[in-house]
Amino acid sequence: MIFTPLGPISVLVEDGKVVRIELGRNVRTGDVPQGILRQIEEYLAGLRKELDFEAQIVGTCFQKRVWEEVRKIPYGEVRTYGEIAKKLGTSPRAVGRALAENPLPLYIPCHRVVAKNKLGGFSAGLEWKEYLLRIERGGA
Repeated sequence: MIFTPLGPISVLVEDGKVVRIELGRNVRTGDVPQGILRQIEEYLAGLRKELDFEAQIVGTCFQKRVWEEVRKIPYGEVRTYGEIAKKLGTSPRAVGRALAENPLPLYIPCHRVVAKNKLGGFSAGLEWKEYLLRIERGGA
């Protein structure tokens, strides 16, 4: 488990692959390889721009398409729900619903997706979204 100013980050690993990341929740996860924890700690310290540990991504075909597109958003940048929707030929609301089901925040950086004129939502809460965006802007 990793501790942040906003609370713990729990990582669940099965068969050597990360299957779930919980922000702000202390979830019993068992043993997590140090390399995975180190990557997340480096990201939170602003020292790492991409998490490249092995992950098992479970979701619908549509969710996986959205999550794959979101993984392409560069560190420190944001895209709107509308921009993602246009690329995928769907609606911003459908993109938001897929992101709300993201089991791997940080790895699938849905905090980088914002509404046209505001932050939009975030499953762990807007404080977490703001915190992660500040880290990526160099100001955590």
